[in-house]
Order: sequence, then C-alpha cells, then structure tokens
Amino acid sequence: MNRTSHKASRELQPRRYKHLRGSILLLGLLGCSSAPSPNLTALPAKSVAHASPTVTLEPAPPTSSLEQVPSRVPESPPPASSTSASTPAPPLPGPCPAGMVLAGPVCIDRFEAPNQEGEKPIVMASALEAETWCREQGKRLCTEDEWIRACGGPKGQLFPYGTSYKEGVCNDNGTWRNPSWGKLAKWPSAEAKAEVERLDQRTPSGTRPGCVSPEGVMDTTGNVAEWVRRTRTHEKNHEHVAMGCFWGKCFRPPHTPTCDYANYNHPSGWRSYEIGFRCCKDPENEVKTYEKIPPIR
Repeated sequence: MNRTSHKASRELQPRRYKHLRGSILLLGLLGCSSAPSPNLTALPAKSVAHASPTVTLEPAPPTSSLEQVPSRVPESPPPASSTSASTPAPPLPGPCPAGMVLAGPVCIDRFEAPNQEGEKPIVMASALEAETWCREQGKRLCTEDEWIRACGGPKGQLFPYGTSYKEGVCNDNGTWRNPSWGKLAKWPSAEAKAEVERLDQRTPSGTRPGCVSPEGVMDTTGNVAEWVRRTRTHEKNHEHVAMGCFWGKCFRPPHTPTCDYANYNHPSGWRSYEIGFRCCKDPENEVKTYEKIPPIR
C-alpha cells in the first residue's frame, strides 16, 4: 500500500464507525417502538351500595336469611411512640361498641334492629330468631329489666321523654287495621308479605327526634314492640315478652305506651307484623350478671 492509499483508508474508517453507531441506535429505537404498550385504560369506578339487612317495606325473613349487620368496633389508639410530647394521647375507647349507648349496667343498641338510623325496624322475627340474630352480631337479646331501665333512664321515667304521656312524640298514633292472622301464618309467602305491607305503619329509626331516652336510646315506645327475655312475673310467663307497644298503642287498657308495658301473651316462636327487637351487650370487662338470674317461672 502506498502512502496516499493508506491515508485515504485512515480517513474512511471514522465514517464507517459513525454509520455503524447510527444503525445500532436506529435498531434500538425500532425495537422499543415494537414492544406492546401497557394498557392504561382506567377501570370504571364501582358503585358502592350501603349494606342493609334484608328488610324492605315488608318484614325481615327468618334468621337464616337475615343479612348480618356487623358491629362496628372502635379503632384502637395509635402506639405511644407515634404521639409527640405536645400532642395529647387519644381518648380510650368507651365501654360500649359504636352504635350502642351505656344505659345503667348494660350497653344497648341506640335503634331497633337492624340498629341503622333511617332504616325501618325488622318485624316478623320470633324471639328465638331475635336471640340468634343478636348473637351473630356479638351481642345478645336484652332482658326485661335492662330494657325498662334503658327506656326510662336513671330516674325511671314512665316514658322515654318524661313523666307524662305525649301522643305522637313517638310513633304511637297510627290507625288500627284489623290483621288477617290466617294470611300472616303463611309467612314468608307472597300472601303474608302483602298482608304485612297493608298493615305496616313503621317509621324509619330516628325520625322522631323527641322519642329518645335520657341516655340517647331511640324509639323504645311505639313504632314496633320489642322482644326481650322475661325477668318479671306476669299472668302468662313465657320465656320472652314484647316491650313498649307499637304504632297502634298497646293492646291492654289504658293502651298507653309506657316503658314498663309488656305484651306477655305470645310464646317465643311467635311472629307478628308489629314486633321487632334490639340487642344488648355487657360493657367491656364487666361480669354478665343477667346470667345469674334465671327467668322467673
């Protein structure tokens, strides 16, 4: 090779490298553009429906088909290490779960089952079904004495709102409609549900703001009667009685819905269009004193 050709070869070599590097870069870009792009399509938002028991205008079905309403448990306070010296420690949780109030020695649901403000109370559930329903919520059915104490408050008022009767403060001024017990006995048939709908005069829980006990228990008298475990002596001593009357007042004279009125006529397996219930629970770290007193026979 002469000097002139050797010089030309050296000048040509960098140009070849430039072309080679450009080809490599182009191939890399083509490879990236050919890879499948991730799917960035946003998923449609799901609508959230509020859970509620199987309670429509007609009453709830037997316990096996009642939708559970889980108890709300107060959140635990954060660890001490997360609280600075200038920030006060969070308050300790109370003795009752959320949705319940302390009435004397017991926690009781603020509203009739399903214990949801704005929902109509459950009816057409027997006392035995009510016991099971409360137990599934981590609670129990109230006793007669506990219920009377919660209705009348610490002073033992005759009515949840005071010492004298005021018609219509609670849902106790409905009209009487003669029930067809033959149709109701066919529950849960369509015929029985239609009869319950015809008779129904329940109002959603909490819509009568004056119908509240001194400790905040709503709708104890009127609206629907409430199953409890009997702890007092009556003319008929079934295991359960129904407290507080219903929207059509009380069956026995003088028909005034009081905190101590008990409908003692029905056995524990009875269902009716105007009887519901609410649940109780022993306060945290308390002894279950109700178990020490067997039902009076």
